Amino acid sequence: MSPRTRSGRAWIRGLRLVTAVVAGSILLAACAPSSDGSLPALAPAAPGDGGNGPALSPTGIFKGDLPNGTVPPSLAPSAFYRAPSPLAPAPAGTLIRTQEITSADGMPVGSHSYRILYHSRSLTGADIAVSGLVVVPGGPPPRGGYRILAWAHGTTGMADQCAPSMASQFFIPYAAQLLAQGFVIAATDYEGLGTAGIHPYLVGTSEGRGVLDAARAARDLLGSRASRTVVIMGHSQGGQAALFAGEIAPIYAPDLSVTGVVAIAPVGSVAEFVPADPPATPVPAETFALMAVIAWAQYYPGVPLRSALTPYGARFKPVVDGACADRLGAALSSIPADRLFVKDWSTSGSMAVPILANEPGGAPSAAPIFLAQGLSDSIVPASATASMVDQRLCGTEDDTVQFDEYLGKGHTSVLTAAGPDILNWISARLAGARAPDTCGGSPAVRY
Repeated sequence: MSPRTRSGRAWIRGLRLVTAVVAGSILLAACAPSSDGSLPALAPAAPGDGGNGPALSPTGIFKGDLPNGTVPPSLAPSAFYRAPSPLAPAPAGTLIRTQEITSADGMPVGSHSYRILYHSRSLTGADIAVSGLVVVPGGPPPRGGYRILAWAHGTTGMADQCAPSMASQFFIPYAAQLLAQGFVIAATDYEGLGTAGIHPYLVGTSEGRGVLDAARAARDLLGSRASRTVVIMGHSQGGQAALFAGEIAPIYAPDLSVTGVVAIAPVGSVAEFVPADPPATPVPAETFALMAVIAWAQYYPGVPLRSALTPYGARFKPVVDGACADRLGAALSSIPADRLFVKDWSTSGSMAVPILANEPGGAPSAAPIFLAQGLSDSIVPASATASMVDQRLCGTEDDTVQFDEYLGKGHTSVLTAAGPDILNWISARLAGARAPDTCGGSPAVRY
């Protein structure tokens, strides 16, 4: 364990505690800019796409190397997502209601899928309703019960209609293979996506609780047919969520036996998206930084928009709150970053505190980690991921990490490239093999 370890770990834990205590009381206040400074309109939705994006391949992998944030066509929010009021108290992971899905495309043959609404906990410990999806293999469970794959999705947006469980097409990577291995898949929408309240975008502890409680909800749905064994996997926003879920599991969900954590192109820090001195040109990931700032200004008291955004940038709040990420990203694609973000937006003022609190690596992981990163990723820079692994996961936390980099792969194409390695790594964890560890060495470079 490095000299940074104990003092650094205690400081980050304290910072997370402070942000959790103050979160939740709140509320504060897209695309080439026009000459008068008005906000351009969002592009109209393509016919039949629900305003959200293109279709997915039958395997559950996005077609091509699409920018993160593309989501499948979605259904209109329904009464299913409205929790009873008042919400009767129940343990985290307890089901509120379920709905079998019979019409969505791309479901693996023989499987059964259910929308779920379940109890979780906000950062302040409040009992909240969170939605998600459970996919169950056909046939009888294996001996000992189905293992649970807790899937954490990438960025889809902050509006309720962006919740992945509303999608009319299947979207989870490697689903057919995982179901064939005897996994049930539990996929959270995260707090505030589909359900009431703010979606605390890139608030790691909130996401991690949603992930773990979805696994608990799958066990509640299946009873004795489900085991306690859980593998956590996520991409992009979900990669951050997976790492946080692994960190908080020993204390937050000791009833689950986390066997492995898979993080694919994980967000290591919101500060990575846009330089502290924003350039006078567009930045590929500025949409995600803008979303995080707007979410945090609503979720954390004392974090005003003006601490990070220009007056022009702050005017995008209603757009961010109401649109899914693919349309928002297209609208923002030609706006210079310095029109949206103030100088030193990520390093000074009140925004610096939640940025640090939501960086993975503030506590040791409950299980070994497999981390996959594309070397041509324009959203989550490979150099930033390598730094996170070296300084925080391997350094401060002394985690066991297999870190693989994929030559020529981008933010989404890495999902396909890393698939065989991820599935083999998961199989080895279930077989009880010793987890490989690249800490202290160089990551494996794959093609």
